[in-house]
This record gives sequence, C-alpha cells and structure tokens, in this order.
Amino acid sequence: MCKIIYLSLLLLLPPCLLKAQTPSDYKKDLNQHRAHQDSVFQYDEKSPLAPEAKATFKGLAYFPIDEAYRVKAKFVPTPQEGIFQMPTTTDHLPNYKKYGELHFQLQGQPLKLNVYQNQELIKQPKYHTYLFIPFTDATTGQETYATGRYLDFSIPHSQDSVWLDFNKAYNPYCAYGDGYSCPIPPKENRLPVRIEAGVKTYEKQKLEAAGGMQMQESIAEFPGGLAALLKFMNSQFVMPPLARKAGVNGTVEFSFVVNQDGSLDEFQITKPLRADVDVAVLHAARQMPKWKPAMQNGKPVRFKYTMPFRIK
Repeated sequence: MCKIIYLSLLLLLPPCLLKAQTPSDYKKDLNQHRAHQDSVFQYDEKSPLAPEAKATFKGLAYFPIDEAYRVKAKFVPTPQEGIFQMPTTTDHLPNYKKYGELHFQLQGQPLKLNVYQNQELIKQPKYHTYLFIPFTDATTGQETYATGRYLDFSIPHSQDSVWLDFNKAYNPYCAYGDGYSCPIPPKENRLPVRIEAGVKTYEKQKLEAAGGMQMQESIAEFPGGLAALLKFMNSQFVMPPLARKAGVNGTVEFSFVVNQDGSLDEFQITKPLRADVDVAVLHAARQMPKWKPAMQNGKPVRFKYTMPFRIK
C-alpha cells in the first residue's frame, strides 16, 4: 500500500483568529469554502476520487451550516509533552506531539480536544504553524465516517479566545479511496456529543447489478450501522497465537457481496497482512448476520462491499 499521510487540500488559513462576522457573512464564507472543497475533489489531479467517481461527482454531503458549532475555546499549551507514534489505518506510524488543549462548551457540556503537531511536517516552512485535530463524536460510524474526522488548526496568537469551527470538519482521504494512510483519532479526542456539522460520510459507492456496475440509491448496511459492524468484527476476531507472539499489527482489507436477500458470499482478501491473520479475519467476517440489501430503482441489488480491518 502506498503510504500517503492525508492532509487537508484546503489552504491552511488561521482558524484561531477572532474576527467579527455577521451570520450572513459567515454563511457566505463557509459556502465558498465548501464550493472550493467540492471543486478540488472533482477537478484536482490529487483528488482521492477515482476517475469514474469524478465523472458523476455532485459534491460532498454536508450537514446544514449551523453557527452553534462555531465555538470560542481556550487554548492551553502543553510544552512538556513527548513525541509519540500515532496509529493510522495502515502500519505506518507517524511521529506526533501533543501541542495543547482546547477547552470549550457545546450543548451545555464542558469539552476538551487535544491538538497535535506532526513532527515531519513542521520541517516544511508552509506547515511550520500547522496543528491537527483528529476527533470522533456520537455521529461517528452513523452519519459520519467510521474512522473519524479532522479539523485543521494553526498555532494561535492568543490563548483565551480562539475559534473552533466544526462546520469545517472533513473526512480523511481513506473515506474516498485506497492507498492512503490516515491517522486514527486518539481516544482522548472522543467527544460524547453529536457534532452535526461538517462533512458527512461518503456513500458514492458502486453496485453490482445485472447490467453491470451502477451508482447506488442506497448502499447495503450492516444491522445497526458502521459502528455496530466494527464492534461485531472486533468481538468475533481471534488473533492467531503465533501472530500474537510475533506482535503482528496492521490492516487487512477484505471484500464480500451482499445479495438481494441480505445474505453474504464471495468473501476474499483484497489486501493481505499475514496468512494466518487473513484466515482469522475472513472467519470472523463469515459470522456476520444478514445485511440490509442495497437498493437501485426501488429494487434490491447485489452490492460489493470492501472493508479495512485494523489488527492491533
């Protein structure tokens, strides 16, 4: 797998600077931000979308703009933190350092997010002030991407009043294509509230129908959604003893077909890790119950599903 660390395509503007904006100005600016993001996905040569997906791309799915998710926060530096390796969706482990904490209130609750600094990126002048906020919330695995979402940030000039804008939350590139190594949000950045802001999960997948592959109306779904799927796989997977002794970790990718009646077949490994681990992953996957089938033109159709499974 090509180990590419995902970074935002957007310009790194300092989100921490306070500036007076009317609601209409804010909405206008955010709509321009989203239009630019959609344009990058459709036309930029570095877009994570496959050529066929670009051809039918109509824009990312967003939550409605809600200024309640643009909150003032207090930034607390943490200068004594050491460097650590942040887990990703592959076996690549980039070096990060916790740079500080953002303390804020949302939905009547006091909340905190850690802010991180990539130790390789800071060697590049244009990323010298760049900070990174990976997070999950109560929408993760439901309306939003199962791994989590990201926010860009900059080293603030002030500590007491900075903006934290969840309307600019975006998905890692792993949500759109293969070949990317995307940081997994640390458990410390798991928010207990629903963040109904920013980019939703990407569902422009393809269906295998009688006439060939067609764009979906609704994709196949595990009972309870993505979060339930991940929980099921973790409960069923048993690490082979020799692999555990060898300290094997990484990601196995496998695929299967959801039939019109929700039954599953055609299981196969698409990106192997180690033979005994691959077998154990497929064994766990074959224990899955029936899925809700995909629908095309009001009728159930066969759906090919590809899933990465992280081995820790």
